[in-house]
Amino acid sequence: MDLNSYISSGILELYASGLATPEEVREVEDMAANHPQVQAELDAIREALHAYSVIHGVQPPQGLKEKVMQRVEGMPKSRPKESSKQEATTPTNQYNYEPRESSGDSSKIANVATWILGLALLAALAAIFLFWQDAERAKSKVQAAKEETEQLRKDCEAEKNKAKAVNEQFVALRHWATKPVQLKATPIGGDAYAIVFWNNVKKTTYLDMGKLPKPATDKQFQLWAIVNGKPTDMGIFEVNDNKDLIAIEGRFIENPQAFAITLEPKGGSEAPTLDQMWVVGTVN
Repeated sequence: MDLNSYISSGILELYASGLATPEEVREVEDMAANHPQVQAELDAIREALHAYSVIHGVQPPQGLKEKVMQRVEGMPKSRPKESSKQEATTPTNQYNYEPRESSGDSSKIANVATWILGLALLAALAAIFLFWQDAERAKSKVQAAKEETEQLRKDCEAEKNKAKAVNEQFVALRHWATKPVQLKATPIGGDAYAIVFWNNVKKTTYLDMGKLPKPATDKQFQLWAIVNGKPTDMGIFEVNDNKDLIAIEGRFIENPQAFAITLEPKGGSEAPTLDQMWVVGTVN
């Protein structure tokens, strides 16, 4: 049997609670002397039993002491003397208890003591189990705190990036070369509008969605730049509730004459669907 199996067999708990047999006592003491791991586990069990006995002292059943004393007092006394002669010839043993009664009472007292020790052992095991549960709960709380901290870190990082992007947009919009291009609604656009902020010096383009409605789930709006009468794709975008500015990255168009937004199948189209043009505006 390896050390882990020996430790988990329960013999160390029996030894610590005083319920081990003489053979088991010798075995445990030999194992503890030769294996520091066994000695450490035995010390931990003793400490747990001591701590539990201090905090949750096990009291004997009410009236146990009175019952034991009554049983002892009820044991038969010495036999009456028959004569002085017999007294002189009898052995020096003055008391002659009935063996069966004495043995029975002693057995009952031993059973009571064993019952008390067993109860103490169960209480100690219960305490160890409760300690283990507390440790597991503490471990779960620590893990939850770590996860919450990590989520807060991610949220802070996202807010930091968002603030950085807003600041960059603010600087770009205030730049002297930034031109706002108003995209007004076509006959199918209703009261929709949008604004493109185009900067030929910084080579940046931002889209303000203005009052574009949310399209159906299988549709998306697509931005186009009109150069020499030909449309150039500037990407698809989602209409969000926050109406944040959208940075059109990697698709800057030199010298556009106009910008337009069409409603296309989800994923976009290679060429604009002209009868689905919602807003359009020329660059002054």
